[in-house]
Amino acid sequence: MTDHNQSKNRMAATALTALYALSALLLAGCGDGSNSGSGVSADTAQSQRMNPVTQPAAAIVSGRITYDFVPAVSSKDQQGQWLAKLDYASTVQKPARNVVVELINDKSGKVLLSTATDSQGNYSFQAALDTAMHVRAKAQMLRVAGKTPGPSWNFAVRDNSSDGYGATVDGAALFAMDGASFNSGKKGSIHDLNAASGWDPASATYANSRSAAPFAILDTVYSASHKVLEADQNLSFPPLNVFWSPGSDDGTYFQGAGDKTLRGLHILGHEDVDTDEYDAGVIAHEWGHYFQAGFSRDDSIGGSHSSANLLDMRLAFSEGWGNAFSSMARSDPMYVDTQGPAQANAAVVFKVDEIPDNVAKAWFGEVAVQSVLYRLHQSPDIGFKPIYQAMAAQKKSPAFTSLFSFATSLRGSINPASQATLDNLLAEINTVDKDQLDMFGLRQTALPPAIVAANKDFVLPVYTTLEAGVKSKTAGAGKDATLCTTSAYGKANKLGINRYLRFSLAQKGKQTLRITADAGVYPTFQLFSKGEQIAGKMVKDPKLDSTYNLDYDLAAQDDYVATINAGANSGCFKITLAQTNAGEAQ
Repeated sequence: MTDHNQSKNRMAATALTALYALSALLLAGCGDGSNSGSGVSADTAQSQRMNPVTQPAAAIVSGRITYDFVPAVSSKDQQGQWLAKLDYASTVQKPARNVVVELINDKSGKVLLSTATDSQGNYSFQAALDTAMHVRAKAQMLRVAGKTPGPSWNFAVRDNSSDGYGATVDGAALFAMDGASFNSGKKGSIHDLNAASGWDPASATYANSRSAAPFAILDTVYSASHKVLEADQNLSFPPLNVFWSPGSDDGTYFQGAGDKTLRGLHILGHEDVDTDEYDAGVIAHEWGHYFQAGFSRDDSIGGSHSSANLLDMRLAFSEGWGNAFSSMARSDPMYVDTQGPAQANAAVVFKVDEIPDNVAKAWFGEVAVQSVLYRLHQSPDIGFKPIYQAMAAQKKSPAFTSLFSFATSLRGSINPASQATLDNLLAEINTVDKDQLDMFGLRQTALPPAIVAANKDFVLPVYTTLEAGVKSKTAGAGKDATLCTTSAYGKANKLGINRYLRFSLAQKGKQTLRITADAGVYPTFQLFSKGEQIAGKMVKDPKLDSTYNLDYDLAAQDDYVATINAGANSGCFKITLAQTNAGEAQ
């Protein structure tokens, strides 16, 4: 999807003082929701011993937690252009699934009991008798790993306008909703809570607190995580913070590196500009990148992109995966992103299983990739589990993560009928298939229609193979390899800007990589082993113009991969790889 990066201008979340108000709570001393189940207080236990027949053991406090869900809908105008909006008139109450629910003592403010809602939003406590208390629902899903097999997770929606944002990992305040105070009595009672959207149809604006937003975001996370659990029921998900607030406008994206206090999903919330809390397709897309970071690997170089772009194949696969997974998780091929006044305009709308005629049908087109991935999921021969396993296999892939590496892994684990489905889909997007398929695309010789013949050498071969030689007094270096880059399809992260290389080493030792560039062109070279970059310092050769050397100490290994580029420029490079013999002069 297209990035939504905008200038930072966060507005503080407004707290309701009325019944069932939303609050962003700094939870020190309030418990963390990790003690699931029911219990009774010491006072109740004493009373039970004194009156074993007539006194009830506990008061049953139960209820249902729901939130207002506003659907993002789409249609086409008479010219065939997509329209989209948040349809407030069709708002429904949906269950808040697996969220943390607490009983709070009104007098002390302490957590008496904690549990989680079921898939229908229901909860139940065996509460202390005759105690003033209230129910609190947190925008958090928490399941702690136990002694018995089963999944674990900690997904939390936090306020990125709170003082603790960026201070510590969990410093941003956690959104929560408090119910009205009540006395538990002796027989028990029912306490339902609904988080309201805050939308006022009369004024066509958010006139009240947007209490439902954090729970809507979290429910999309529920759908995404439970889609993955279909393939592996015992997964332990890495903790995930989701940052949102009314007015949040620094973009919707997943940050998996950098400042650890800011790692997580970041969701737009700026009313009348761009809000994403109800754009479930957008949130599930970003969760798909979180999945890659935790259970697969993502070699994408990031940056701006659109469906019309011819992209670096690593970026095309990453964004294609995000869009395809979004639809898999939601069981909906429509991707709808709303924006603008009253959230009534289309930002991005498409049908994930379609490939329009005006986009690239190739491994470097995100639309083509997403269509293939989603239709593999929809195939009765394949489904999600083999896709999950192929994605997991990317974690240790020698090749860069791309459609080639994914499809090769998938094809090796499915039956002949499924292989035929995969082959047909790859052929449709002009990508090598059948027994010609491999993770490096070595047999990809057909040129997709998006590439004119004159630019073939900027695209193929997908990887240029280096043949290592020996550098010594008596022996020459390895065989030269020449390759060129182009900015014909755009800059930074587009097709042809980065060229890919691979080589194998039969024995460990010191290696010198020599690059001779076109005059005025400075190369950027990066070497990788199974996704991990290997440090190397480029030094200009003092004796030769436009020539640069990099020295590495490398282990024997079948496949190293690398990229080379000339920044945003076009240029050609002659590259030589040679091992230095011990004791020989350099």
